[in-house]
Amino acid sequence: MNLFFKKHILWLLFVTVFNLGQSVMINAQQLDRIGQEDPLKINGGLSVNQLWRNNVQPGVKPYSLVATGNLTANLYGMTIPFSFSWSNERWTYTQPFNRFSLSPSYKWATLHLGWSSMNFSSYSLSGHSFMGVGAEIAPGDKFRLSAMHGELVKASKGDTLLGIEPRYRRMGTGLKGDYSFEKGEISLMFFHGQDDTQQSIQNIDSLGIIPMENFTVGTRVSLRPISKLSVVSEFHLSSLSHDRRLSSSADLDGAATRQYHAALLQLAYSMNIGSIGAGVEYVEPGYETLGAYYTVNDFINYTINVSTSMLAGRVNLTANTGIRQNNLNNMADSNQRDAISSVAVGIIPTESLMFNLSYSNFYNYTHVRPLIDELVAQTEYELMDTLRFTQINENINLGANWRIVETETISHGLMLNLGFQQATQTQNSAVENAGSRFMNGSGGYQYGLKDLNLNFALNVNYSRNKSPESIMESLGPNLSVRKSFPERNLSGNFSLGWNGTYTDGTNNGSITTTRLNISYKLKEVHQFGFSTAYNHRNYNASKSQQATATLNYSYSFGWPKQKNPDQNNL
Repeated sequence: MNLFFKKHILWLLFVTVFNLGQSVMINAQQLDRIGQEDPLKINGGLSVNQLWRNNVQPGVKPYSLVATGNLTANLYGMTIPFSFSWSNERWTYTQPFNRFSLSPSYKWATLHLGWSSMNFSSYSLSGHSFMGVGAEIAPGDKFRLSAMHGELVKASKGDTLLGIEPRYRRMGTGLKGDYSFEKGEISLMFFHGQDDTQQSIQNIDSLGIIPMENFTVGTRVSLRPISKLSVVSEFHLSSLSHDRRLSSSADLDGAATRQYHAALLQLAYSMNIGSIGAGVEYVEPGYETLGAYYTVNDFINYTINVSTSMLAGRVNLTANTGIRQNNLNNMADSNQRDAISSVAVGIIPTESLMFNLSYSNFYNYTHVRPLIDELVAQTEYELMDTLRFTQINENINLGANWRIVETETISHGLMLNLGFQQATQTQNSAVENAGSRFMNGSGGYQYGLKDLNLNFALNVNYSRNKSPESIMESLGPNLSVRKSFPERNLSGNFSLGWNGTYTDGTNNGSITTTRLNISYKLKEVHQFGFSTAYNHRNYNASKSQQATATLNYSYSFGWPKQKNPDQNNL
C-alpha cells in the first residue's frame, strides 16, 4: 500500500476520532437502569403436533409426531436462545454459544462484544458481520462516533469433496463520525480490511486465491439549504491491493494496487401537492470494499421520481424512471443499458370505493462484442452484429375494493384484482422470441354478520400463462365460512374449493379440497387446534383421494409475569 496514502488516511483517522462520531444507538441493556428492571427474563414455548394421513407414498409414514420447543433467556440485555425439535424420525438441538452477542449500554455509550454488524455506507462498511468489538458514543446532539475491529472472515483450509475453497482470515477496522448542525449533517468514514498472510494454507496460490488489502475513506454531506429542498452527496475513495504481499517498490506498474472512486448526488424538493427528486450515482469499474459481501461497480445511474396528491388526497400518483449504463471504461465484453419506469395511481372516489393502478417496465439493452474484431475481419459476414439484444418486461396491475354496506351489524363488499405481465425479446430490431404472457385475476365477495361473529366469503381465481410452446390455464372457486365464539375463546373455519387446469384448451383434470379447522385457547397460554382435509384428485383419467387430520397443542410461558397496570395503583 502506498506510504503517502497511508499517512493521509491515518491523519484523517486521527482528526475524525477527536472531533466527530457516528452511529445509531441500538437496543441494548442500559447499565444505568440496573436495579430498576428484572436482571433475568425468560420466555419460550412448547408445541406438540400429530398428523395422520392415508394413501401415502412409499417410504412416507402415515403417522408423524413432532415436538418443538424454544427458550430465550435475557440477562442484562444479552439474549441467549435455545431450541429443540423431536419427531418419531430424528432429534435436533441448537445452542447459541458459537455466535454470541452482547451490547451493554451506559447513558450515551454502547459497547458491542461478540458477533455484530455496522453500516457506514454501501461504499464502505456495509452491514458485514464481524466477530470482535464495536463502540458507539453520542455525548451530545451534534457529535456521534462509532468504531469497530474484528474478524470478517474466518480462515478455512477448504474441502475439495464439498467444493469449499480455502480462504484467508480477514480482519477489519472502521471508524465513522457525524457532525450535525442546523442545516444538515457531515459524515466522515474510514475502513481498512486485510487478509492475514501469516497463516500457511496449502496450494491456495494455485487456486488463484490471493490475499487482499483495502483502504476506503469517504464523506457524506446532507444539507437542507431551504426548508423544502434536501441535498445528499457522497464521495468515496478505495485503495485496493489485489496482492498485499507485494511491497510498493515491487508493484512498480500499479498492477496490484489501484485507487477507485464512487460518488452519489441526490436532490429532493417537496411542495404542497407532492415532491420531485433526481439523482445520479457513479461507481468506477473495479471499485470494491472488503467491508461488504458484494460490491456492484462499473455503472452510472440517472434517476427521476415524482409524487403528488390531489383532490384532498383522493388521487395519489407516484412515478419513477431511470437509466443505468455499464462498461464505463469500454473494457467489458458487453455494453448494457437498462431503463426502468414505474407509475402507480391510487383513486378514492368515495369512502367505500378504492382503485389502484400500477405499471412498470424493465428495459434491458445488451450489445455483446463480436468475437472477431473489425481489424481482423476478412468478410462482411464476420461483421454482422448478431448479438444485439433487447428485452422488455412489462407489468400492469389493477385493483378495486368496494364496501357495499358497512354498519355495526352487517358488512359486505367486493374485491377485484387483475394482473398482466409480458416479456419480449428482440434481436437486431426483429422479434426473435415473443416471450411469455401471464395473466391472473381474482374476485371475491365477503358477507359478515358482526353480532353473530359469522363471516362468509366466495373467491374465484383465474390464471393464464402463454409461452411459445403452449397455453396453461387454471380456474377455481373457493367458499369459506368462519364462526367465532369470543366469550369461549373458540373459533372454527370450513372451506370448500375446486380447481381445474387446462393445456391448450384441453382439460387436464381437477382437484376438490374440503377443510375444517377448529382452535381453542385456554387461559392465554394454552392453544389447542384440530384440522382435517380431504382431497379428491382427477387428473388424466386417474383418480385418487387423500385424507389428513392434524391435532396440535402449544404452550407459551414467560418469567417474570407481566404485571397488570392496575396493580400499580393498589
